[in-house]
Amino acid sequence: MTQASSQAKRRFFKLPDSLFGQLLCVLVLGVVILQAANFEVVCNVQRLYVVQAEKSSAEHLVTCWFLFDSMTAEQRKEATGRMSSSGTRDARHNTVELLPERPDWDADSGDVSGGTSGDASGEAGRLYSTIQQTFAGCTDIIPPFVVRNPEPASSLLPVHLPVLETAVRLTDGTWLKVTQPYSVDDRYVVWTQRLFVLLEAIVMLVLTAMVLMRITRPIRRLASAAESFGKKPELSEPFPEQGVRELREAAQSFNHMRDRICGNLAERDRMIVAMAHDLRTPLTKLQLRLDRVAPEELRRKMQETVSDIRGIISQGLELARSLNTEEAMARLDMKAFLQSIADDYADTGHNVVLEDLSREESGDIIIEARPLCLKRCVENLISNACKYGDGAMVSLEGGRDHIAICVADNGPGIPEEMLERVFEPYFRLEPSRNRISGGIGLGLAIARNMALLNNGELILANRPQGKGLVARIVLPRQRQPRQGKDGQK
Repeated sequence: MTQASSQAKRRFFKLPDSLFGQLLCVLVLGVVILQAANFEVVCNVQRLYVVQAEKSSAEHLVTCWFLFDSMTAEQRKEATGRMSSSGTRDARHNTVELLPERPDWDADSGDVSGGTSGDASGEAGRLYSTIQQTFAGCTDIIPPFVVRNPEPASSLLPVHLPVLETAVRLTDGTWLKVTQPYSVDDRYVVWTQRLFVLLEAIVMLVLTAMVLMRITRPIRRLASAAESFGKKPELSEPFPEQGVRELREAAQSFNHMRDRICGNLAERDRMIVAMAHDLRTPLTKLQLRLDRVAPEELRRKMQETVSDIRGIISQGLELARSLNTEEAMARLDMKAFLQSIADDYADTGHNVVLEDLSREESGDIIIEARPLCLKRCVENLISNACKYGDGAMVSLEGGRDHIAICVADNGPGIPEEMLERVFEPYFRLEPSRNRISGGIGLGLAIARNMALLNNGELILANRPQGKGLVARIVLPRQRQPRQGKDGQK
């Protein structure tokens, strides 16, 4: 149970497998930590700002108390009149009023009085303590006062500068009410700053992700080029030596490796062609001399041996030529193409069944292919199916991006562990590909090379019905341009 949970945790915290994903995760983590640190710093700065503002408010209240406490009733009335006429009567502005008695502020409105100063909390309680300390620093007698926060909603921030109302009792029993709003709402300022910093982080993440994509995209292309080179080295193109220095060096090393391997393959092909050409002359002389061998049985066996040698040479030449071709790509109608191959085999008496291709798609299926190479690939598969599977069933499977030419037989099939090995040159599968039935083990290798020359892939699989083998030639699809309502492209 513990081991399973630890494995689940490791899977949960596992970084992405790609370089781009790991770099992006590290970057996002760094931005999150930076934003958290920035949030804490801004909160501390805001707290200092609030403390300073509260001290200024307390000093303003104490100044008003000293001023009005030293005035007569007429002077107070005249001063409040002048202060009221100098500004608006909006409660959101700084105002001073004289009340005959203590204001009736209940606890729901945030009333904090002298009797409950020990339980004071929030903005009003914090300001009450500041006012109390300010009075204590200016006079020996702290007059009774109450503080109220008229704002019903609590702030989303840890500290906040609300509109606060304070009432302090003068010496003659009159209460002086001072309303001190703040011209700038700290919530708007602070959240604006935080959102701006968050926007900066998002922009930085997007720009950095674009840079990472630009850096890692050539690496993916290099991996794709290496994969393509492994499948068909003769048809691969040199990788462009562009980008940063490390990528240029990697591309240069890849191109050097490609040139060396392609040179070795070309040298091998030239050697095979030269050897096959040189062997033809002595084989011809041997064939002529066999006609003078007296025992007919011996002459027949020796002629069969010469024929086998010629077949090996011919198959070797075909294998060498199947790795490279100068045939150009052409548009090919697959339905007509397969129909012509099936008709050719039917004329020679082979058991080749072509499934109804009209039910696959109503229109033509057009692909870009090398016709001779593709024809040789399909013919090799049909010949194998007729030779080892008592006939071939040819069908065409259409897909969105690819099509597949399927050649199925009713033979014994191939063991699952041997499905890939049968493509190796000169490899023979004795249980199902009997030596007496002919062949030297190059047919499937040549067929796969022909499929690769058409940008396709040859895949073998045992039929799900339980008996037989199916070979699929998967080719990229050539999409037709859409036609308008008038029938023109």
